[in-house]
Amino acid sequence: MTDSVATEPCPSVCGFLLIDKARGDSSHRALSPFKRRFKEKRAGHAGTLDPLATGLLFAAIGKATRLLPLAEGADKEYLVALRLGVRTDTLDMDGTVLSTDAIPDTAALDWNLLVAPWIGEIDQVPPAYSAISVDGVRSYERARKGEVVDLPSRRVRIDSVEPVIGDSPLSDGWQPGDITLRVRCSKGTYVRSLVRDLGEAIGCGATVSALRRTAIGPWRVPDTRPVDGPEPGLVSVGEAFPKLPRFVLDPSDAAAASHGHAVSCGLDPVEDALMLREDGIVLAWGRVRDGRFQPKAMLV
Repeated sequence: MTDSVATEPCPSVCGFLLIDKARGDSSHRALSPFKRRFKEKRAGHAGTLDPLATGLLFAAIGKATRLLPLAEGADKEYLVALRLGVRTDTLDMDGTVLSTDAIPDTAALDWNLLVAPWIGEIDQVPPAYSAISVDGVRSYERARKGEVVDLPSRRVRIDSVEPVIGDSPLSDGWQPGDITLRVRCSKGTYVRSLVRDLGEAIGCGATVSALRRTAIGPWRVPDTRPVDGPEPGLVSVGEAFPKLPRFVLDPSDAAAASHGHAVSCGLDPVEDALMLREDGIVLAWGRVRDGRFQPKAMLV
């Protein structure tokens, strides 16, 4: 790579996708049409959705996959439906029913009082059927083999759990009698575990019948675009992270930057910043120390 990094157009696709994943698809499968559309093998996503879940998937194509850590830590928002009186091994209706119980009168439930122990930072036990690695093997793979999986609790944050009054906006999997909640939480929170714990607090057990992720950080479901539309939904790096500090690379520093060396930028110290070409194309993601930008990942 030479000085041309600052003057020539980006040679390959590099951007982000906001996908509305369908029920039954894996997160990996949801990316397949976009990989074919862009003829790009490099693709990834931030925040896996279970096959039962629908909603927002933040994905990257090409060298933009190097920036996925910037999205992985973003807060999430979900709509989830509880099916009371049912316990399953996977904590959702895709699993095997372990037990059923009589459902109490939920009209008398004080939801604010019920959910209070789970608001704020809590220690949450993840589902056995999860992608957490145990001695190099995914937890769900061990659970499918019949192994007893005892995962340690993890520190997560739940900001709010609110019942949805009136008709539920959920459709796939939801049935009359299911209770819909809106949950706002941190990265790493398992909504299935929250439903399990709420069901036990009510006294009859509960499992997830429908789940939809409605937001990841500033991105929401209405921002998604279909793969077969006139514009296939590619969001540039600069558009995806509009609040990150940025600067335009001086052409005289192009050779040094292309080899991963720190260059002068004039920005205050910050852990995440973007280096731009004169036409606005993002060239690199990096950190700033003492007025100099050190690339973490080159994008062209």
